[in-house]
Parts: sequence; structure tokens; C-alpha cells
Amino acid sequence: MIYFFVGTTAELIKLFPIMVEMKNRNLDYEIISSGQNDIRNSSILQKFELKEPGLVLSDTSHKQTSLGLLTWFIKTLLKGRKSIRNKYGKLKGKVLIVHGDTVSTVLGAMLGKFMGMTVCHVEAGLRSFNYLNPFPEELDRVLTSRLARVHFSPNEWASSNIKNKRNIIISSGENTLLDSLRLSKSVEVGSDYTPEGKPYFVFVIHRQENLFDTEFVKFIVSRCIQESVKTHCVLVLHELTRAKLDELGLLEELRRNKNFTLIPRLEYIDFMSVLTSCEYLVTDGGSNQEEAYYMGKPCLILRTHTERTEGLGTNVVLSKKSHRLIDEFLLNPYKYKHDSKLNFSHPSKIIVDSLIEIEG
Repeated sequence: MIYFFVGTTAELIKLFPIMVEMKNRNLDYEIISSGQNDIRNSSILQKFELKEPGLVLSDTSHKQTSLGLLTWFIKTLLKGRKSIRNKYGKLKGKVLIVHGDTVSTVLGAMLGKFMGMTVCHVEAGLRSFNYLNPFPEELDRVLTSRLARVHFSPNEWASSNIKNKRNIIISSGENTLLDSLRLSKSVEVGSDYTPEGKPYFVFVIHRQENLFDTEFVKFIVSRCIQESVKTHCVLVLHELTRAKLDELGLLEELRRNKNFTLIPRLEYIDFMSVLTSCEYLVTDGGSNQEEAYYMGKPCLILRTHTERTEGLGTNVVLSKKSHRLIDEFLLNPYKYKHDSKLNFSHPSKIIVDSLIEIEG
């Protein structure tokens, strides 16, 4: 029995290919949800006929503030160990898989360590080398690396960043997102959110460090308005994005702009369909960088730092929020187009092979 500790939809997106691989091999697993996001009705679990969470540690919502999230973390940590033992009994020596860089990643790693489990960290070793950017993600990764026993890193660079060499470090060759993308193409999407018959680019700005920077938001929205005259723009409206644009009086202007299509934050499979058909991306999403790399799409990253190396120097440009670098990319984004890498490798198979050996 393998246990997955899943806190957010983003974690599930990169862990579900491992679950699919286990299901295909008739290997059993359980999902423990922290409750940070409610994943029980996820279309991913439904479309791929995967198990629902056997245990949800917290059904209470938390405020979208640092203090609210910290309070939720402490409460869930304090009651989590007892809840897990009541459900599953003693789990000493069992394998617990955590993923990525959320507060739930740290929460799961701490609970697993407290219960004597073998904590395995998927997507281990990514670093921006700046504790404050992205925050708290960089700190979450460093803390999880110290708690984990097994590190599944996506590449050799990530492996080299793991300081505790006494632990087991396994390079899966690529990020499991590669398998997620491949699997997303095997199922039907829901609604079609693409502008019919128009070439378009995707614009995503949702990170707090960007939305707090009002002048940057005004600048990049203005640039995307200019670009939309040439290439239609599909803007993803995360709730924080919607609130910021409304505050600045830009939301209604964009809604009236015939060169813009505003779409809500979509389920993963639907959003991958949107990315597959786009010309290029302008985004501050870390996972979007990886998705663009595997698809070969030109991608402008609206961040000063990135903990990922995928695509840098080829199809991905780290803007550093420099107006000059942003203008240079938008002058001719198509020169950054590369071949798709979707047939590269199968990291989830490598991980499951290793899990079988680790479990004994």
C-alpha cells in the first residue's frame, strides 16, 4: 500500500499519472487529503477512474491570507496524526508520497516523519535560491527536502541541489507533468474555451508578488492590449486577478475589448486544450513554464526568479519583469518556437518502479 498526501489541485495534477500507472499495474494506494483544496470532486479522479481521498484532514475553509493559512496549517498538523492513525492504524515504515512546494507538502512530510513513514518527495530539488521569491514555495521545498527520505527529482540539476546526500535521490528524467500532458490528450474536454477561428496567445497573471505590483500590472495589461491587435488574447481570470483588474478599473475595459476573451480558471484537462491550440504564453505560472517547454510553445515568464530550468535559453524567456526583455519577446515570439517533447520519456513509470523497490 502506497499513501499519497495531496493538498492542492496543482499537486494532484502532477501526482495523478503515478496513480494511473499504479492502477494499470494493479498496485493499491490511498489518498490522504489535507483539505487545503477540495479535490474530492476533481474531474481528474473521475475521468481516469481513480480513488477518491480516503481521508480529508480538514473540511474548514481558510482565509486567503498568510495568517489564515498559518493558522490552518497548525490546526491541521495538530489533529492530523491522530486522524490518520484512527483511519489507517500504525503506518511506521510505509511509503508516503508528497509533491512540490505548497504548505500541504510540508504538512504531509512532517506528519509522515512523525509517524515513522518513508517520506518520498516528487519534484524534489527545484530551487530559485531566494527564500523570498517565490515565497513561501522556496522555503517549502527546502523544508520538505530535509524531511524526506527519498527524493524524486526531475533532472540532474535538481538532484544536485539536494544537500543531504545520505538520502535516496532518483532522477525521473523529466517532471511527471510530461505524463499529465500526455494523459490529458487521451480524454474528452468539457466546453471549448478557445476563440473560434482566431490565432491567440494565453495571458496569465495571478501570483501575489505581481498583483501587489500595481505599476507592473498596468504595464503588462497595456502591452497585452497592444499585442491583441495582432494576435487575439485569452486572459485567464483567477479570482485574485479578477479582483485586481476590477480595483484598477481594467476589468470592464477588457470585457468590452473584441480582441480579448476572458475565461475562468479551468479544470486541468480543459486548460491543457486551450494551451495546446495557442500560439504562445505570457504567464507567471511555474507549471505553465514546464507545460510550454514540453509543448514547444514560446513562453514569456512574468517573474524575477524561477525555480525551474525547463526551456530557459530555448523556448522560454525569463522576463525578470524588465520592460526591455518583455518588449523583445513580444516583438517576435515565434522565433522561440520549438518541437514538442511529449514523447520524451515516462517519468511516472520510473517512479513506480522505484517505489516497488523501496516498499520492499
